[in-house]
Amino acid sequence: MISDLRALVERRELLADFAWRELRARYKGSVLGFAWNFVNPLLQLIVFWLLFGVVLRTRPVTATGEQPYAIFLFVGLLPWTFFATSLQSGASAILANGPLVKKVRMPLQLLPAASVLSALANFLLSLVVLFAVLAIFGPRHPEGLVWIPLLIVVQIVMNLGFAYLLSALAVFFRDVQHILGILLLAWYFLTPVLFSVSVLDDRPEQLRLLYLNPMTAAIVSYQRALLDGLPPQWDALAYSALFGVALFILGFWYFDRAKDDFESAL
Repeated sequence: MISDLRALVERRELLADFAWRELRARYKGSVLGFAWNFVNPLLQLIVFWLLFGVVLRTRPVTATGEQPYAIFLFVGLLPWTFFATSLQSGASAILANGPLVKKVRMPLQLLPAASVLSALANFLLSLVVLFAVLAIFGPRHPEGLVWIPLLIVVQIVMNLGFAYLLSALAVFFRDVQHILGILLLAWYFLTPVLFSVSVLDDRPEQLRLLYLNPMTAAIVSYQRALLDGLPPQWDALAYSALFGVALFILGFWYFDRAKDDFESAL
């Protein structure tokens, strides 16, 4: 297992090639190409802003007070999209490369990692748009930017864990990809992207249940950093980080154990 992990570093150029290949394939034949990295979150932003910000007049409250709904939504939507895209593309990493898996002798652990790396590239490009929006419209809390690399690392570890676990399961259970779409939709509405955790301030039991979702602390940490200029809630983020590490160990172990049977199952 350690040697397989080492291959991710030793074959990093091949890993980058796979990630770049996936990025190109994702937008092949489309008119806008890589511009979809910016168009997709902006379209989602407009739809939810019209519904919650204009029609329902939602005013989310964070640690420093009320926030413009569109900006609050944008801050949570981007890391969620990184998470969901990593899981969806990671789950199909082996199945989508079936001919390659059968014909080429290569470290198969590069494929799920490339899916997460591709999603990370999209996320970083989208962050450029978010930072520009915050610089123009506010709130402006440049001191909060120091926490962003840490939050990205926590997400990468968690996303990799899910990607390895789901990519291996999907080879043997093809329904995984279909079930995943339904689960991600439910998960989305149980994560404080569309709403602020402050709505549960007077319901501590429900708030504790919400924080059992490992993505809650991650999303709230982005909101605290970019909207309030505050550090993460360390106990909550530590839970998410430990969950991510445990999931990565489990996911990589299962992938490493199952990979020898991939060829016969494809």
